[in-house]
Amino acid sequence: MKIKVKENLPVIVERHPYYESINKKLMEQVNSLSFHESDRYDLTNIRGSTYSFGDDDIGSTIKLIKDWIKELIAINIYRHPTLPLSNFEFWFARLNEEKGQLTWDHDHLLNSTLSAVYFVNTPKGSSPLVLTTTGRKIKAEEGKLVIFPASLRHKVPQNRCKNRITLACNIKFGSL
Repeated sequence: MKIKVKENLPVIVERHPYYESINKKLMEQVNSLSFHESDRYDLTNIRGSTYSFGDDDIGSTIKLIKDWIKELIAINIYRHPTLPLSNFEFWFARLNEEKGQLTWDHDHLLNSTLSAVYFVNTPKGSSPLVLTTTGRKIKAEEGKLVIFPASLRHKVPQNRCKNRITLACNIKFGSL
């Protein structure tokens, strides 16, 4: 027997108070990178271009976002000030209007405990983040951060602008 349920999971949506200066620095970083567009559908759900990097080479601006994410998780989800968040895997994603760029419906359950999306550049026509189980759409707005359990399915519909940029991450926990 197969049944369908709508998860009741915690999702954090916050906007950074200094997003304008943060996003300016992030866009400078984005413009200096060589993005990769994959045609390997078995490797990524993103039908656009990406740039991935490890926790060791994130730079000071992304470290600021990382620290903010840790604080929000500790306060809003786990209410534990010293929660051992051991590994953050970050990547930039760029979607353009040509070629029907989008992100397929997926989750990150096999890779992490939590996931996050931070909106860096959202020109008019930027597609929302859609939580597919409920159909809830989260508007793409610069400086907005969305943190959610890795098991929560999500997608980005076909994008209708040039240069929609997000910073995404998967978060794993260390030993308690």
